Amino acid sequence: MRVVLKGGNEEILLFGHEVEIALRNYIAGARVGVKALTGHEDALFYSLQIRHLGVAAIEDLVKKYAIEFIPQKKITPHKLRSSYGTALYQETGDIYLVADVLRHKDINTTRKHYASMNDRRRKAASAVNLRES
Repeated sequence: MRVVLKGGNEEILLFGHEVEIALRNYIAGARVGVKALTGHEDALFYSLQIRHLGVAAIEDLVKKYAIEFIPQKKITPHKLRSSYGTALYQETGDIYLVADVLRHKDINTTRKHYASMNDRRRKAASAVNLRES
């Protein structure tokens, strides 16, 4: 899927089969017969005014649905992004992959947030096995 990022840069977004099915179902159902305002035809999700969703609207939607499932925590789009980065790093251990997926320009930004020194020390502690006599 082609997406427009901050600053107007375009990027190809990759996602799994489950997301593809959900998006196809959404487009085939919720969007049938909807005619967007001029200049907003390429948006995937529309506001009630049939325009693309803005940043504030997305933040409001995340907040609305997060409260239903986890009322004791404040969930934001940035927190979801951060949680994804953490899960990806824990699953793969590849800090360069996390930096690329999150579009960090500097690997040190990624390392600072996702590869803590304690994590590396824990791995180092179990990396060397002593020989048995």
